Amino acid sequence: MLKQKVIEFGKRNFWSSKLDIEALNEKISQLNADGWKVVSITPNSALGGGVVSYTIFVELEY
Repeated sequence: MLKQKVIEFGKRNFWSSKLDIEALNEKISQLNADGWKVVSITPNSALGGGVVSYTIFVELEY
């Protein structure tokens, strides 16, 4: 069977308003370690065009 999940990642860097890419990479590593396969990562933009979060689509075969 295949289990699928959508995760929204929007953690900000403590010192700036930018997204914390290091924390995003840690989240992806954690998902991979738990057996999840990242299928896609899509940036979500605000009206001004800046990226405000990422949508991560993952799958787990069990």
